[in-house]
Amino acid sequence: MATTPSPPRSEEGLEPAPPWGIGLALTALAYFLMVQVMFGVLLFLGYAVLAAPGQSLEAALRQAAASPRFMGLANSLTFLFILLTLLAGLRLWVRQPLPQALRLVPPARIPWWAAPLLALGLGVALDALALATGRPVIPENLAPLFRGRDPLGWAAMGISTVLVGPPTEEVLFRGLLYPAMAVRVGPMLAVYLVSLSFALLHLLTYGGTADPWFWIAQAFLVGLALTGLRARTRSLWPPILMHMTLNLYATAEAIFLLNFRG
Repeated sequence: MATTPSPPRSEEGLEPAPPWGIGLALTALAYFLMVQVMFGVLLFLGYAVLAAPGQSLEAALRQAAASPRFMGLANSLTFLFILLTLLAGLRLWVRQPLPQALRLVPPARIPWWAAPLLALGLGVALDALALATGRPVIPENLAPLFRGRDPLGWAAMGISTVLVGPPTEEVLFRGLLYPAMAVRVGPMLAVYLVSLSFALLHLLTYGGTADPWFWIAQAFLVGLALTGLRARTRSLWPPILMHMTLNLYATAEAIFLLNFRG
C-alpha cells in the first residue's frame, strides 16, 4: 500500500530566506556610508555658516565637532533619515509584510528580558578589558562630547546613541545583511563576517583615537554578541534591545565618570 511521503523537515536553526539577496544588502550598506558622508558635509558647513559666522572654516568645524548638542542632533537626523528611507525603499522592494521580512517577530529560545541583561554584562566585561589593558574606559575622542554639565547636550547625544542609532544599525546589519549572508555562507560564518563589517564601520567613530584597533576589536566583540543573538533568537528585536541598552550604559557611564566622580 502506497504511503504519502512526509515533507522534509528543515534543519534546526534555519529560518526562511529573506526576499532580497546579498547585493541589495551591500547596496544598503554603501547607501548608509554615502548618506553619512553627505549629511556630515552639509551639516558641518551649515553650522559654520549659521552658528559660527566670521570664524575660519577650520575653527568652525572644530567647534562643531566638540559640541554635544550639534553632534547629537546631526547624528540623530542622519540616522533617522537613513532608517526612514531604507524602510521606504524596502516597502517598494519586498512584497511580504516588512516586519516579517526583517524578522521583527517574537524571539525564539531566549526571553525578551534577557537582552538588556546580556548588554549590561557585556558592558561591564568591556570596561574590565579596557582597565586590564591600561586603556581608558571612554574613548578619548568621545570624552569631550560628554564632559561638562550640559543636560541639553546629554539629551542630544542620548537620542543619537540610544534611540536612533541602534535601530538603524540593527536594521542594516542584522536585519538586511545577516540573513542574506547566512543563505550564502551559512549562519556561523555569516555571524563572523557581519560582525567584522560592523566593527570596520566603527572606524568612522574610533579612527581619531590613539589606539583605534583596540576599539575596533571591542566593536567586533559587540558585533559577535548582537549577531549571535540575532541568529539564536531568529528575531531582530533582541539585538535592537541589547544594542540600545549597551549604548545607554555607555552614555550614562561617560556622563557619570566625566562629571560626577569625585
